[in-house]
Amino acid sequence: MIRTPEQYVESLNDGRVLYFQGERVPDVTKHPIMKINVASASMDWVLANHPKYGDLLTMEEDGERVMFLWKQPKTAEDLVRRRDIFITTNRINMTIGGSNLHAMGVDALAAAGLVASRMDRQLGTHYMDAVEDYRQYLKKNDPGVTGAITDVKGNRSLHPSAQVQHKDFYVRVVDRERQGIVVRGAKMHITAAPVANEIIVSPCRTHREEDKDYAVVFATPLNAKGITQIVSPPGTIKTGDEAAWDWPISGRRGGATESLIVFNDVFVPWNRVFMCGEWQFTRDIAWAFGTFHRIYGTAHTVANLEVKAGAAALMADYNGLEKYPHIREKLAWLAMHAETCDAISRAACEHPHIEPETGFAIPNMVYSNIAKYKFANDAAESSKYVADICGGLAYDVFSYNDWMNPEIRPFIEKYLAGKAGVPTEHRLRAIRLVKDLTGLNHDQKDIHAEGSLAAQKMALYAGSDWNRYKAAAKRVAGIPGWEEHFIFKGLPEYPPKGLV
Repeated sequence: MIRTPEQYVESLNDGRVLYFQGERVPDVTKHPIMKINVASASMDWVLANHPKYGDLLTMEEDGERVMFLWKQPKTAEDLVRRRDIFITTNRINMTIGGSNLHAMGVDALAAAGLVASRMDRQLGTHYMDAVEDYRQYLKKNDPGVTGAITDVKGNRSLHPSAQVQHKDFYVRVVDRERQGIVVRGAKMHITAAPVANEIIVSPCRTHREEDKDYAVVFATPLNAKGITQIVSPPGTIKTGDEAAWDWPISGRRGGATESLIVFNDVFVPWNRVFMCGEWQFTRDIAWAFGTFHRIYGTAHTVANLEVKAGAAALMADYNGLEKYPHIREKLAWLAMHAETCDAISRAACEHPHIEPETGFAIPNMVYSNIAKYKFANDAAESSKYVADICGGLAYDVFSYNDWMNPEIRPFIEKYLAGKAGVPTEHRLRAIRLVKDLTGLNHDQKDIHAEGSLAAQKMALYAGSDWNRYKAAAKRVAGIPGWEEHFIFKGLPEYPPKGLV
């Protein structure tokens, strides 16, 4: 079934333990800041019930409409459609303040399904039964699901079980019972957790045998006994028209979307446990999630870079500089950056790895990491170009309250005008957009979300076809051995004998 936005909002008043700005929040749907995040997340259900977008976001199964994102991808078309959903929802996100609540959760679910099937084949476990049971629950109840990957880590030079202060810097199993497990620990930087119904918890790194208690993947409601959320402060606490003017992106989303989640002896039944102690597969689950989630990361960046390039083009026009070669050069770079990230991201879906045993589709790891690395590595450069074209007013541009004051508005309107024919209000709104795009930690998000630059480099190195690269070099250098690679094997000799 597909819930209505109203049903989603009602479901959040569930007794969860959540703190924001030092105070307990009894009902996130009524809190002046948190309710902005609720409205933002509800856009997933607005679109799912929309006549134009419903067929993209949902599919029919056994006579019921369900979210397409619950499906385990099996084809390139499935992956492309996931990406199209992410881009569509994030275009709403960047323009009217909506959010894609499900992104972390569906990627964690896809990774859990992939790795559960591997464990079942190799170890004789039955984790796929639990994954599929949970998938059916999701289809039937249509909750908002996020994923919890990043542990707080403590001393990062030490493995989880070697930590000195305590053993709970990573989420771990502290008890195994007949009916389920008990977990303890904490996760940090968990997007959408304040407004999600459920969460899928996974390891963020490869564990060793001595860390097998930390090798755990499970799903749980966020109002489960023992779960406490502490929500990170937003970039802005303004609301309404003031927020939409001063912070066109951040203000509409509220910004209070990331949590520290504490698991204080939380019980999880076995039918919600997808890994428990299989430390040999923690690398698989971490890499699988990263590969799936970097497609989401590049999808939301497509929307972001469209707005970034558009804001720079508007400011070039409003400042009367659109015909100058050095401005056009920067605009061309921004357009190239946006289209390159889009193309490589799509290629990662169009050229997937299909696991032969299950038929499950996995985004091309090399392409997805190239796309993520490119937009993250060039985030500051793109912001620099946008800020440069805008000019210094992005630093100290006036606010909504200044504009609305009738005593000073005539001065602002007169002296902050740009090119003739462009209303001063439009120029100020565009400048505020540039200020929001290039500040409030957006560059930090682009660089660190979905994995750090170092993580992309590691994945690129591990996933690259070095045998092919070496065979190509050997062939040109005249070093034997290149003939063994299937791409080069059988190539005609060059130069052809008897012709040169």
